[in-house]
Amino acid sequence: MGISASGAAALVIGWIIGSRLLRILGLGSVVAGSVFYARVKLAERNEKIEGAENKVRSALDDLDPVARAQVLADAAKSQLT
Repeated sequence: MGISASGAAALVIGWIIGSRLLRILGLGSVVAGSVFYARVKLAERNEKIEGAENKVRSALDDLDPVARAQVLADAAKSQLT
């Protein structure tokens, strides 16, 4: 987040003083910061998904085979409607 903010500041300052190099560096920093932020958010999302998968698998493992099949069939039906 800080990379993008400092890049945006450099971009604005580059426009104000007319520095092409500062504008290019600022734009590059904004893009790099945005990419970094997106990667962090995707990693957090993947961790949440893995945690939920582990909880669901654990709950399913505690069931007998018939109950497990019923739960999975119900889940599949709810996804189709």
